[in-house]
Amino acid sequence: MDLSAALLLQLGLPAFLSISSGALLVNTPALHAAELAATAAMAPRRLAEFAQGRWHARKALAQFGVLDACLPMATDRAPIWPQGFVGSISHVPHDPQTDQAGWVIAVAARASDCAGLGVDIERIARLLPEHWGLFLSAREMAWLIGRPLAQRNTLAHSIWSAKEAAMKAVRQALDPQDVEIEIDTDARTFVAICRYPDSARGRIDIRLSGRLASAPGWVAALAILS
Repeated sequence: MDLSAALLLQLGLPAFLSISSGALLVNTPALHAAELAATAAMAPRRLAEFAQGRWHARKALAQFGVLDACLPMATDRAPIWPQGFVGSISHVPHDPQTDQAGWVIAVAARASDCAGLGVDIERIARLLPEHWGLFLSAREMAWLIGRPLAQRNTLAHSIWSAKEAAMKAVRQALDPQDVEIEIDTDARTFVAICRYPDSARGRIDIRLSGRLASAPGWVAALAILS
């Protein structure tokens, strides 16, 4: 079973969601003119990542009958999905130290089925223990320290991945400390509370549900905004 199949099987994707994923290659699929507008300053490797992300997003949308969709970059650098659809793209680059291939994943759904989607994939060992306090809240850190030592590295990366997925789903560039994650390790699910300031109400809390997956050396998270 390859990485994609292993992670997707664990995520248990809902029926309303479509997905496309695969190894991150060095080729650069063709882009629409509106997509190319965001690529002028990109190095060749970054351009390949961008183009392959769009290619997989088009494959995910094609499962709904939306063919050859164009996904320009918004001012917040997120893809602009076709009207009536939401989605998310994530990729991990090639690791030159281990020569391990990168990976890319894209998900899409009709906006009538969910208000937002966020997906994230991470290579484990990217975040060292000394970095954990930069993105974990005090409650999250206490929970993590209470887990068996052998599980902590994977779980720390899972929390980070869940935060990334949640921020994509709500389309807000939040401080990681403003996204609180509660993981159910048995069910491989999580709840995310995203807190951000609002000029009228002082603060807004948005609650999302999510799913987690792991494979040797990797974790992935999917967040869904109802």
